[in-house]
Amino acid sequence: MAKLMAALTTLAPIYPGFVNVSRNDDRSVTVYVRGDPEVRAESAYICGHAVDKGKPGRCTPGDDFCNNYCNLAPEKGPMVDHPASCSQTYEGKTAAVRLSADQWAALLVSLGAAA
Repeated sequence: MAKLMAALTTLAPIYPGFVNVSRNDDRSVTVYVRGDPEVRAESAYICGHAVDKGKPGRCTPGDDFCNNYCNLAPEKGPMVDHPASCSQTYEGKTAAVRLSADQWAALLVSLGAAA
């Protein structure tokens, strides 16, 4: 089982970027990284059901973002010709690298020499 050695997470509220360094049972080390999230402003709200209330990019009957673009539902207000615009947040790119114990030691030595 992997044992956490170090972790760092950004403060983004949705899909925060992170770095995670874990030691594996065979003494190798795996480094996981995820970049910062990407926010796209050209999105539109998607009509959802009651269980979707409050979820990013979803509107539900009766909330401030629902403009009755999806269907003729009186509880959504008057019918309009386009969905309400919003921004959507997408998870950043993720990568992982596994280093043998010797490779990890060599990396630490080289980082120490660079300091």
